[in-house]
Amino acid sequence: MKKQDRWNEILNIIKIKREVTVEELAEEFNTSLATIRRDLLEMEENSIITRFHGGARYNTTRLSEPPMMLKSETNARAKQMVGRYAASLIRDNQLVYIDAGSATYEMLSYITAKNITVCTVGIPHINKLVSLGINTIVPGGHVRPSTMAITGIKTAQRISQYYFDVCFIGSNGIHEQMGVTTTNEYEAEVKRAVITHSKKAYVLSDNTKFNVTYPCSYASLDEVTIITDSYSNYVGKPIPSIIETDKMTIL
Repeated sequence: MKKQDRWNEILNIIKIKREVTVEELAEEFNTSLATIRRDLLEMEENSIITRFHGGARYNTTRLSEPPMMLKSETNARAKQMVGRYAASLIRDNQLVYIDAGSATYEMLSYITAKNITVCTVGIPHINKLVSLGINTIVPGGHVRPSTMAITGIKTAQRISQYYFDVCFIGSNGIHEQMGVTTTNEYEAEVKRAVITHSKKAYVLSDNTKFNVTYPCSYASLDEVTIITDSYSNYVGKPIPSIIETDKMTIL
């Protein structure tokens, strides 16, 4: 079992039982006590659970958004399709913004455009872009551990100094009235700044994000083009601009 899958299962067990011992988890997953202890240590460092001697309990004060490591394994195929299509929209010689998040991370491996510069606030994205030999700009700010994103007022101010040919933004929720939303006001401010300073703005979303709202709205549905695998489960007035990868053949 992959670590991410095991973490999700551990979290589900702790949510139900409220607390669980290392021995119980080792037996459940047929793995060593040392492996479970390492898992719990890393999960605590990511504010997912709280450890106690011999076990762990649910962290009721944890951030409302799961870490990127967990999110990356959710709807992986849909995110790959969305990411591949998004990457195909980048043209040679462009200045591009690519947001933090698991969906935007998926697009990096599919980029074929030449002589581009990418600005990103995603910590994992920075490493990937550099390994691909892509010129990369990193704005300053504070790192938010759950999303591995650089964020804050200074980040938004720095972003506002650029004008992007195209931007690709991650999303937590898409709703008819609330528009596109996220969990954190500082991240929302950065996303708004990016959209304002971009010629074309795309929001990447798998089908589970529709009809979902979070506290901080950063764009109305008519300000962006949404790229998704499918929005057949969307409820509300038609979205003005949307691309469904399920209806395409993407090479």
